[in-house]
Amino acid sequence: MPSYVVSIIVSAALGILLGWLAVLALKSAARALGCLVVVLFIAVQILGYYGLVEWDWAAFFEHLKPVPGLAGDALQAGVSALAYNLPMAVGFLLGLLLGLRSRSG
Repeated sequence: MPSYVVSIIVSAALGILLGWLAVLALKSAARALGCLVVVLFIAVQILGYYGLVEWDWAAFFEHLKPVPGLAGDALQAGVSALAYNLPMAVGFLLGLLLGLRSRSG
């Protein structure tokens, strides 16, 4: 078997493994973050109820205006980085999808 085929297979297999592990880490982090967001939401609601905090929504949305440009630049950089080693990226994506479909984690 030619060495470049072996290299592609190994790279794709490593990508699948890393994608699977990334899903396990993301699921655990998402659960922890979800719990934290719920506690934070309840705390802010209680503080708002007692008049200790107040939101200036106009100022909040004014600060969000430059975000879409930054998101587009980050997406372009991410696509460029993923396209650098395509077999690893495809394997990672397959592992990510397999991990998301599984019930474990």
